[in-house]
Amino acid sequence: MGHVIVVGGGPAGLMAADTLAAAGHAVTVVDHMPSLGRKLLMAGRGGLNLTHTEMREAFLGRYGKAAVRLAPVIEAFPPDGLRDFVAALGEKTFVGTSGRVFPCSFKASPLLRAWLRRLDRLGVESRTRWRWIGFEAGKALFRTETGATETLAADAVVLALGGASWPRLGSDGTWTTILADLGVGIEPLRPTN
Repeated sequence: MGHVIVVGGGPAGLMAADTLAAAGHAVTVVDHMPSLGRKLLMAGRGGLNLTHTEMREAFLGRYGKAAVRLAPVIEAFPPDGLRDFVAALGEKTFVGTSGRVFPCSFKASPLLRAWLRRLDRLGVESRTRWRWIGFEAGKALFRTETGATETLAADAVVLALGGASWPRLGSDGTWTTILADLGVGIEPLRPTN
């Protein structure tokens, strides 16, 4: 199997790394924050609503026009699949009166620690305080905290870059310019909730 770089250490990046490493790929997660999973920790301050148990049609209906595109993804990893994943990490969940699913601890830190341990067991490596700045000669380019430029070669790169809603936690949207300069069409960023 090949080497994959996952740029972004939020929940999407961690899930991509988990899935790829479990399939036998060598994975390196790179994030410009000091540690992985910072947005997950912040979400935990609100009780960490993981998913919802409402019926599939109602759940998908919340996504408007995107529901058609998202339906296969949600069917492949439904709310119960997420609950099973969290349980496999050793964290129990419960369904609140609203139908929302929460960890019994109401905290993100135990879940994140368990997830990072799993990634470590799977051999996932990480580089923190490395900001992705583009590609050059088939390699991913990063700026380190010292200002040095580092390159990493990989067979594939997954961009799990977040939006632009929370710069303090890493979601600053600077990646949009990089991708636009590479000719990738970028839709204007807007809130989804």
